[in-house]
Amino acid sequence: MLRLAWVGIIASAALAIEPLAKYFTSKEDRQKFPLVVYKKPLAENSGWQNTAATRVWVKRDTLGVMAMVATCTHLGCEVNYHSDKKQWICPCHASIYDEEGRIISGPASQALHRVSVERQPDGSLIINTSKQVGMDMRV
Repeated sequence: MLRLAWVGIIASAALAIEPLAKYFTSKEDRQKFPLVVYKKPLAENSGWQNTAATRVWVKRDTLGVMAMVATCTHLGCEVNYHSDKKQWICPCHASIYDEEGRIISGPASQALHRVSVERQPDGSLIINTSKQVGMDMRV
């Protein structure tokens, strides 16, 4: 009887591992190309705005324009911005980040990643999601 219970436990564990492996190796929601073009005008202090590319957000404050990738630094889930709370919250494991992407509570232990922004002569922005920058970097 004990042997049968162990077989059941092992079979259950094997069935649980497959979907987890598929989730962590999925490329479905990842950036296909690291450069994102943003052409909409950004009003000063308008708050975070989502680009057409998933997970890439831009914002303009009194110091300039910045960009952030809304991917949780814990396990890579997409975090959601809650403008009413001025927080980014991970729906997977409940990490909470402040409005600027700094960690408030874990399990994540790092801030959301800021990425490079280049302003073009026509006013559009080129966001390079493969190039991380400091939290205070703006253009």
